[in-house]
Amino acid sequence: MLIIQLADLNNASVDFSVLSPQIIDAADKLNDHRKKQFLVCRSILASLLKRYCAIPILPDIIIGDNNRPCFLEPKLPDFNISHSQNKVAVAVSLTGKVGLDIEVARERRNYLNVAENFFYEDEYQWIIKQPDKLSAFWQLWTLKESALKLYAKGVWQIKSVNVDIDNGIISAPFAEHFYHQYYQIKDVHLAVNSNIPISKCELLV
Repeated sequence: MLIIQLADLNNASVDFSVLSPQIIDAADKLNDHRKKQFLVCRSILASLLKRYCAIPILPDIIIGDNNRPCFLEPKLPDFNISHSQNKVAVAVSLTGKVGLDIEVARERRNYLNVAENFFYEDEYQWIIKQPDKLSAFWQLWTLKESALKLYAKGVWQIKSVNVDIDNGIISAPFAEHFYHQYYQIKDVHLAVNSNIPISKCELLV
């Protein structure tokens, strides 16, 4: 089971009761925007663990491969965090691993050139056939980046991820298992990937 929570930094609150003094100390070293983002994401993560796993305080987090955060205790649920402009999202997997990416819908210069040069040819052809090409671009981008984040790969490897929208298949040379969901919530494109089949995905907005 996957749980995903989407929030807006402009109106999100922080529940300090579920955060350790170490988290608050770490936040105090950041600039104001990054501090709010950091605390909101950690608060959401802690609240989800409290609600679904009865864990009262956010456990210790370490930075793993390619700067991917994870819990120090490997038996705890896997999680992933993403942010775009004033939006943030947190995904928690109660079973396998999870990769998450969000992008706020916005203009992007030369996005078709990006797709032509860094996407597979079949992906590019799919985009240019869509009535809303920019939205189609963001759909593919979030699916690709969430697949990369699932396996702690960098965005520079985005060309290695192939998304077959029509058949619902994602493939890449670095892994065999990609099970995904995609949502558009108002102006936010959100994609999540798991290494095991997604039996249930609960989206909180």
